[in-house]
Amino acid sequence: MKKLYIVGVGSGNYDDLTIKAIKVLNLSELIYCDERIFQQLNQYFDKTKIISNSYNATQERYVNAINSSLEDKVVSILGSGDAGIYGISSLILEYADNLGDEVDIEIIPGITSAISGASLLGSPLTQDFAVITLSDNLADFEQLQEKIISIASTNFSIVFYSPRNSTYKNLLLAREILLTYRSSETIVGLAKGIGTEEQKLIITNLGSINVDDIDSYTTIFVGNKETKLIKTKKMVTPLL
Repeated sequence: MKKLYIVGVGSGNYDDLTIKAIKVLNLSELIYCDERIFQQLNQYFDKTKIISNSYNATQERYVNAINSSLEDKVVSILGSGDAGIYGISSLILEYADNLGDEVDIEIIPGITSAISGASLLGSPLTQDFAVITLSDNLADFEQLQEKIISIASTNFSIVFYSPRNSTYKNLLLAREILLTYRSSETIVGLAKGIGTEEQKLIITNLGSINVDDIDSYTTIFVGNKETKLIKTKKMVTPLL
């Protein structure tokens, strides 16, 4: 049986890889990834078996990975965060489904930024929370508006992925809706460049968010009504 691993690599920082991910990458004969992940991980694995291309060439990458696995090679394809959360797992599974049972696909979970960012900020997701993407590519504007309203009107903590686009339109929409349903004093955390040399953490409140502090590599954490900032400058959503 041909073997293809879909490996979530979290931030791309080697220290954030799971032990299972490291084992799989060491036994793989070929590793497909984008250029950004390659730059972060190439020193830890055999460069001769790593094939990288541009960040936007996702389809080319997964098609080539599947084709390589059909040549009886053990192949891994890497995705940032967890490959099943706004990631490549569904694309690959749907494409491979047309091939029947020719390829054995195993998904290796990674540490998504909702988890890694939360741990840096404190414990903002102790209770129920929702994750929403603000990406223009993944979010229809009207549906996005409905989603944010439905979550903002609950007491869920909220994590926003991909908040930056050319016009800030989706980000400004989210802020407007949240301020309609929640206090301007609601604690908000920004985790920028998680796991990279550019990592930066900002804790503010809903009424004081500066959109200039937010880029495409920022994950936004909006607390619930009980979330507080403790003396050690950590966000905490009490468990009880």
